[in-house]
Amino acid sequence: MKNDKIKRQGAAAAVVLVSILFYLIWYWHDGVVITPDSESYMIMQADREPGYCFYLWLLRTAFGTKRYLNVAAVLQCIIAGIATAVFTLSLRKRFCLNHLFSLGIWGVQCGLTLLNRFVAQRGYSYFNSIRTEALAYSFYLFLILGLLAILYDHSRNGILTSLIWAVVLTSIRKQMLVSFGLVFLAAVYAWWKDKGWKKAVVYSTVIVCLGLGGTRLIDCTYNYAFRGVFTSHTGDSSFILGNEIYVANDRMAEQITSDTNRMILLEILERCDGEQYNIQYAESGWYGLQDHYSMSYDRIKFDVVMPVIREYQDSIGMAEADREDSYNAIAGTIMKEILMPCIPGLFKLFAVNVISGLITTVLKVHPILNVLALFLYLTYIGLFLWLVRKKSYQKAHTSLLFAALAMISLVATIILTSVTIYCQMRYMLYNTGLFYQAGLVMLYEALQKEGAGLE
Repeated sequence: MKNDKIKRQGAAAAVVLVSILFYLIWYWHDGVVITPDSESYMIMQADREPGYCFYLWLLRTAFGTKRYLNVAAVLQCIIAGIATAVFTLSLRKRFCLNHLFSLGIWGVQCGLTLLNRFVAQRGYSYFNSIRTEALAYSFYLFLILGLLAILYDHSRNGILTSLIWAVVLTSIRKQMLVSFGLVFLAAVYAWWKDKGWKKAVVYSTVIVCLGLGGTRLIDCTYNYAFRGVFTSHTGDSSFILGNEIYVANDRMAEQITSDTNRMILLEILERCDGEQYNIQYAESGWYGLQDHYSMSYDRIKFDVVMPVIREYQDSIGMAEADREDSYNAIAGTIMKEILMPCIPGLFKLFAVNVISGLITTVLKVHPILNVLALFLYLTYIGLFLWLVRKKSYQKAHTSLLFAALAMISLVATIILTSVTIYCQMRYMLYNTGLFYQAGLVMLYEALQKEGAGLE
């Protein structure tokens, strides 16, 4: 018995070590990768969420400006290795996976890095780059483990740890607001039998509100500490505003009640038209629209909306301390006032984003791969329904809960992302591994049932 325990601990340690070395290889090979977004986090730009900026600031303070980026990349690779190993070992234990399927779970997680390094156009691993995904991808795995503990074990610790990871993730990337929705659904599922639906919903709502409040407090405290203003970061309104600007036209300026904001909107629209960032310049078909929109989105936000508002603030000599609240107010007001006339265009954009997101999560948008993506989803759903028919849900550790969580997370992420931005691969990769890993776990259970001859 003691020897078996030592062997298991040794095997677990080996998985952790191999996983860490796998990610460190890319740092050794490529060094620190600086991306177009990196500088905005390094200089703690006002429109960036506080989490990753603060992480870099801590390392810069501790290790100096010459070494901190290397320390950040190495630490990110180590965290990625630990997350991959812990996730693999946890799924292996929970679903009693054999060696082959455990290797498959591990391989899927590592395969995402190989995909980005050798297949995708970016040609580098996220984990040795200076961008939010370098931490967020790893932390997301810990969130999923907490959610599984809620779903399968009805664990209070699972609720606490999931809530903490949701706060951390949202403080790193606002896209991760979806985490709070997942925590809410998992908590309701865990409590409804014991507490009834109403209490389960109320308690879950309170927990999520506390988490959202914590995220807001972190954001405002960070800005107070570094900018002297107790306010959230700028740019949240401009996410939806960017979509609106893409589909808007000059006539919509009539909806703006403030002369100043109307002038700002017209200047934004004129510059976008001059650069051909508007929807009328997209090629025909959903793929042409998706491609043009993905190219235009960041340019609208960073090259047009932000400079125009900043130029207005400069022109009136606005104090530095007032700029962030002013930016949020201007962008937020314009966003609200042109929302209604933009709805038809936004809905078209949303539909294209959802289609793109569904494909990009599991493969890559391509005429042949689009069909294969549909086949993968049908296979996933087919496996799920087959296990339901076999009454797998009666088992304490059925794979169905994991599969449902993976699919809900996938769809929720696509919907949230489609409303606020476009579904490029790095926003979808959070759930790519989960989709294939949940599929593997379902396949393993299906093979076990078939082999056992269960009805």
